[in-house]
Amino acid sequence: MTIDPDLLRPLPAFASLSARDRRRVAAAASLRTLPAEGRAFVQGEPANEVFLVLSGRLKLVRRGWARESVILRIVHPGELFDLGRGTHGHRHGTTASALRDATLAVWPAPCWQRLVQEMPPMALALVQLLEHGLADAQDRFVEIASLDVSRRIGHSVLRLIDQAGREEAGGVRIDFPITRQDLAGLTGTTLHNVSRILTRWERQGVIAGGRRTLMVRDIPALMRLANGADAGLAD
Repeated sequence: MTIDPDLLRPLPAFASLSARDRRRVAAAASLRTLPAEGRAFVQGEPANEVFLVLSGRLKLVRRGWARESVILRIVHPGELFDLGRGTHGHRHGTTASALRDATLAVWPAPCWQRLVQEMPPMALALVQLLEHGLADAQDRFVEIASLDVSRRIGHSVLRLIDQAGREEAGGVRIDFPITRQDLAGLTGTTLHNVSRILTRWERQGVIAGGRRTLMVRDIPALMRLANGADAGLAD
């Protein structure tokens, strides 16, 4: 089954292409569905495909030196991932798991490389996307290197709200399942630290959550916590 080329039109990687070129890109892709917790690939496997999330969300997880794993990225609808892989000898550097049921567009790497070579506007857009991804990764590195655990968690939750927040009567909910272990993997800390801090924030009315959900009830308070401007709530 192929994908509708109109799905590509609003996406940054394909927005500058002609309708004819978008049809060509769409025709080269196949659709793949993943159930929640299903894997698109596993770290260490040969990398020979490029992926676009059409619906759902995935997490890219890398095994750490110790038992804890690190979540390098949450991939949202409309985002490409595993770009730059797929050449001879490359292997996946992460495991890609669906946080909820997901639909992916998938291109064989040789076909994708040929399309990029033959469509300069797409090549330029991809360079810009890679630069943006590198800047995000650098921001996260600076957070982990320079902020205490509480502030790192605050920044991470605010980022998720910005990317996938859904307004409800009691606040803004992150619109996909996320566990405390996931937050630990995103912020480079332990499950114990995340549980301790989120439990305190729940008592203070900043957030509300369950086993796999998280809602921010007081965004200004969370912003103050993330910026270190509310010592009373942080303690």
